[in-house]
Amino acid sequence: MTPSARSAGPVALVLALTILISCRSASERQAADAAENTAQVATTPEQRQLWQEAAAEGRAPGLERVPVVEEPITQRTRSQAPSQPIPSQAVTIAQGVQNQIRVLVHPANPFQSYTGRARVSAIDPNDRVRVTLELGDTRTLTVLARVNGDPLPLMADEIVSVAYETGRDPRVPNDVIAIRKENGGAGIAHVVRGSNQPLKGVDIPLFGMSVTQSDAPGLAQPPVVFSGPALKGNVDMAMGRTEPVGGNVSLRVVGSAGLAQDTDKGLIEGSPFTVNVLVWKVP
Repeated sequence: MTPSARSAGPVALVLALTILISCRSASERQAADAAENTAQVATTPEQRQLWQEAAAEGRAPGLERVPVVEEPITQRTRSQAPSQPIPSQAVTIAQGVQNQIRVLVHPANPFQSYTGRARVSAIDPNDRVRVTLELGDTRTLTVLARVNGDPLPLMADEIVSVAYETGRDPRVPNDVIAIRKENGGAGIAHVVRGSNQPLKGVDIPLFGMSVTQSDAPGLAQPPVVFSGPALKGNVDMAMGRTEPVGGNVSLRVVGSAGLAQDTDKGLIEGSPFTVNVLVWKVP
């Protein structure tokens, strides 16, 4: 073969490849480019030759052979689940709580205290611990009350005695709620008081007694003393204790807080001394 023929051979091949490549589709050209790039980094002449052949044929290496989906992805319709409103749960006294009273709906002018007679205007037939009272000053008060595991034995239009008070400052507890049947019958009272000094002579309305904190210094949980004409004698109790005192009456010290030794009084927000007691009489 003459030199001119040999020099013309590669030129013709290049022209042929150029024409071939120009006729390929975009995906084939991309595959050829990928194969040619792989050939450039081949470690042996044999690998290089194989990749060059793949480039000439438009075959792609590895994952480049995975076909590209040309159809757009169909947007999946979001399911529309029907909205199901959650039914509201009526507020009540938790199961297992034997003795409790608390205000459910405060009267108008809630900071105006009241002690006196009230008429039972409604008892919830589905939850008899819920009692609405018509106070003597025309206001209404709704309470939740349970004694010895049962609702108070009340009837609609019955007249009862009630004591109610709520504090204005949430940092200083001064809350009283008590209800009792006429003639010293069944009832329950809950009293929470706060002060900057140990509490003394805190009245337990409708039950003829009071409670006093020990003034011994340095006690974080000072004991208390119940006293009064309804008791045969003073009753000393520690926090968390429950004590029957005769006549179907029981006392409980729910809480009693004081200043622990070396506590800086100035660092305490609100009342450093509080007492929280519950008194009830079963039918």
